Amino acid sequence: MSASPRVLRRVMLIGGALAPAAALAALLGAPGALALPAAPAVHSSSATASVAAAPHRVSSMDFGDSLPSNPDLLRQMMWIKSGQVPAAADGDLRVATFSAGLSRSAPGGLAEDLSEPGDAQGLQVAETVQRAAPDVVLLTDMDVDAGEEVAQSFRTNYLAVGTGGQRGIDYPHMYVSEVNRGVDTGADLDDDGIIGGPGDAFGPGEFAGQHGMVLYSKYPLDTDGIRTFHELPWTAMPDNAIPEGAYSELELSVLRLSSTSHWDIPIDVDGQTVHLLAAQPSRAEDGPTGAERHHDEMRFWADYLAAGTGQDEYIVDDEGRPGGLSTGDPFVLAGDFGPLTGTALDDSDHPSAVAGMLEADLIQDPAPVSQGAENLDESEPAATEVLGREDGAWALARSDYLLPSSSITASASGVFWPVPGQLGSQLTRVNAPGGELGEPNETTPSEHRLVWTDLDLAGSGTD
Repeated sequence: MSASPRVLRRVMLIGGALAPAAALAALLGAPGALALPAAPAVHSSSATASVAAAPHRVSSMDFGDSLPSNPDLLRQMMWIKSGQVPAAADGDLRVATFSAGLSRSAPGGLAEDLSEPGDAQGLQVAETVQRAAPDVVLLTDMDVDAGEEVAQSFRTNYLAVGTGGQRGIDYPHMYVSEVNRGVDTGADLDDDGIIGGPGDAFGPGEFAGQHGMVLYSKYPLDTDGIRTFHELPWTAMPDNAIPEGAYSELELSVLRLSSTSHWDIPIDVDGQTVHLLAAQPSRAEDGPTGAERHHDEMRFWADYLAAGTGQDEYIVDDEGRPGGLSTGDPFVLAGDFGPLTGTALDDSDHPSAVAGMLEADLIQDPAPVSQGAENLDESEPAATEVLGREDGAWALARSDYLLPSSSITASASGVFWPVPGQLGSQLTRVNAPGGELGEPNETTPSEHRLVWTDLDLAGSGTD
């Protein structure tokens, strides 16, 4: 098998045929265009506070505008000037996701580092979360272990302890589970003649649990209602994108769809249930079929949300329960979904499943932006990841997402990325000494940025 990366384009694979990206949106009831108008480019803050003008729409304003008489907008301008993330409005649920980069090269390494307070990167990640102060936060790219030691230690020794002048946050509820990364398949998937190693794992990783996910919440989780899908076979998905001849019959029999996992975690927010749908799909560079797998991992969510259409008939969770999410249940898609790029397959265009999700009528995109990203590349205000340098310019991408269902009112959103000199900017430097350009260093915990969204459940009519 060829291991060379290829480039994914925005066309959707549905029903075994190549079709425009809008086809996936149509599957979820989209009219063929974006359900929400694109947010205008703004000179926003690290808070990027987007104050809702109407349900399902968020608005922003330029700090260069004249001072408004509306006190909410005036406060927003002050937030923009300082870079400080605004407090959520009373009654709003703040959800965040952050690809934290809390990973080590050997099993047990992160557990040892976080077993006591004082780890530099742990402190940086904790301060980043505390500056956004979410009620619910999904951390991706974080090593996990079967005993939950890492997740527990980070909650107790870091999140709950004030860092960098911030207040500690108590998250009494936590979810962590087995993931596919680094778990050996027993097959020679990478055709190197040796069984074992990262190329032969169910998901990319040097050891079981590397680059996993953890959810922290102030609100109770419906533990009986949690669904995970890390064991779902890739071949179970009808008309999947697995390239013909890429794997032997034996290899096909062991392949799993999720490179990390897919989680559906119901959260009880004062009597209202919101489903946190979490994933961390493969990227195009993750092996010879990374782009195809990324596409199908994202297509899974389209099928999961298409209850009643027959698209979810193949879906069975790890407990044997069939089907997707019940129609009308409010949800938030969250995680590091990767850039809107991938590969060309069989000399034809292949879909970017993320693009299709953004076009779905069932899903809204709050379109959070930041002044920090715009400061580096004015054409990428919604970027959440620093990829590196290209021809002397910073290469940025939007890789981290919070996509609420359109039944919920998204009242505000943002990317935590202050510009130099603003509060918290030491956590988001891209040119600090040490490490490769665009990579985390001693003053930057991750090449990714935290994304947050406020949800007005009281004004959404959710049950």
